Amino acid sequence: MRKLLILLTVMMLAIFACTPEKRVTTAESAEWEAHLHLDSAIEYIDHQRYEQAMIQLKTAEKLLPVIKNDSLCYRICLYIGWMNEQAGVHETALDYEQMAKIYADATENRHYIVNAMIHQVNTLNNMGNTDEGRRINEMAINQYDSLEQNQKSTLLCNQAYYLMLDDSLQEAERIAYQAAMLAEDSASMGNALSVLSRIMLHKGDEQQAQVLMTMIPQTENLTLRYNRLMTESDLQESRGDYKGALQTQKLLRQMSDSIAQQRAALDITRVQTQFDHQWHQRRSAERSFKLSLLIIFMLLAMGGIIYIYFRRQQMHHQEFQQHISAVRSDMNHLLTLRNTRIEDLKMALDDRMTEIEEMKKKLTGQFAEDQMYFQIKNIKKGVDVLSAILNNENISQYGREEQQGVYQALWLTNRELAAQLDNPDVQLTPKETFFCIMEHFNIPDDKKIDLFCCTEQALRSTKSRLNKKMDLKSIH
Repeated sequence: MRKLLILLTVMMLAIFACTPEKRVTTAESAEWEAHLHLDSAIEYIDHQRYEQAMIQLKTAEKLLPVIKNDSLCYRICLYIGWMNEQAGVHETALDYEQMAKIYADATENRHYIVNAMIHQVNTLNNMGNTDEGRRINEMAINQYDSLEQNQKSTLLCNQAYYLMLDDSLQEAERIAYQAAMLAEDSASMGNALSVLSRIMLHKGDEQQAQVLMTMIPQTENLTLRYNRLMTESDLQESRGDYKGALQTQKLLRQMSDSIAQQRAALDITRVQTQFDHQWHQRRSAERSFKLSLLIIFMLLAMGGIIYIYFRRQQMHHQEFQQHISAVRSDMNHLLTLRNTRIEDLKMALDDRMTEIEEMKKKLTGQFAEDQMYFQIKNIKKGVDVLSAILNNENISQYGREEQQGVYQALWLTNRELAAQLDNPDVQLTPKETFFCIMEHFNIPDDKKIDLFCCTEQALRSTKSRLNKKMDLKSIH
């Protein structure tokens, strides 16, 4: 039974070790799947289907621990951070932008590193944390010579914005112009011109600010249009055109509502929480399903092993009984032979009982409880006592079990003597039974004293009790 438990334990450990904990087990397959989700997310973003985009990105995010492509990990984190940034979930955006920065550092690609830092700066500016934004922007500018044109433009635009806040308008104007000259797309150009026009307003140069505002590209970019309207409102107020400023403020409120609606549609926090909850539920369901399959398999395996175990026990028991029957037959034959010596019988029984004991070790439970085995074992005990008596060995340690064994042996070898000793009306003690057998074999009293390890007085007491129970002369 112990071997069975060890086998089942080994099987359980092996099955748990072989059960896949993750559906994706290789970096190559994980990278391929993550690429698919990222491409789908970008496609959804292009069509402004932001919830579906976030679901694709979050699915790709679950593969990050397996993916070994740092560039791909960087892009996934940056897109998630950007969507949170657009939705105004600034703390979460910063977390993902920091993860993107870590992956970018691992790639040693300066464009990736600076791009992640630019996103961090934008988020910090939106949060009003311009001191931290300024620090990160300066760190990015340290790699200025190796950057792309648009990256240089964005960093300079941010620097001009910080200088404007410090009232360093002359330096801010110079850097903003430089940012505009480096811009390669309408968004970068518009941001630079927007900052430049605000600098002009701070300087009191309304005419120049008006000129710059007309140069801002007319795009669908809500942020750029919003910045342009803010500058226009400031310009109208500085001119005393309060009616125009009021009209512009109405347009700003409408745009704020539009951006708010867009952010409401981009309820990133809800989407992320819902996705994480559903993902964990699915993982929990998968683990429960695998555990159920494992339990079923284990029950089937255990049932099969138990069935095989009991079948083997039955076969061993049948073989055991056949062997015992053969031993009993041989023993009966030897015991009934008149010229059989006790010593020969003892040697034969010792050899056969050794074989039986080895076979019995393979049996457990009810199979080991064989009545014929115990009968033969008792007879062997009786033969051992008879052998000890004939060989003048100490028998003082023998008791009730050996007495019963002697009776069983005598019933097969000397039924007349067995009938005298194994008589319910007489009720002999073990010592009295052994004394009678010694009398039967004509063993003198001095030898009896040695065999019993007793005094002469104790031997006379035993003999006296026996004379009261039976006629000792009749057993010779």
